Amino acid sequence: MCHYKTISNNSFGCLIQCKNCEQFHLGFGTVVLILSSDEFIRFSDQVETIHAMHYSEKRESNEKIYMHTDSSKLVLAFTHKEWMKLYQLLEESRFMLYANQFINRH
Repeated sequence: MCHYKTISNNSFGCLIQCKNCEQFHLGFGTVVLILSSDEFIRFSDQVETIHAMHYSEKRESNEKIYMHTDSSKLVLAFTHKEWMKLYQLLEESRFMLYANQFINRH
């Protein structure tokens, strides 16, 4: 049976983790992704890379931001507001996870 703890949340979504199986559930808008620890890191790294490379140019042209997933049949599309909320949620979540790891080691 899963027992969840909330890692981080905002007005668009949240990241929770099961204390037993340690999988992450990233709920954002109407989408829920279930990710292993490695998948979560890859996903958040991908968001960070896209943000660094394309956010400014897409914001200026008012284009949606598209993100390809590990599944070749699933592409996520975000408005600029949604993208910033996702980016902030993942940044805060990674910070909280690293802080928890640091605290648990000491």
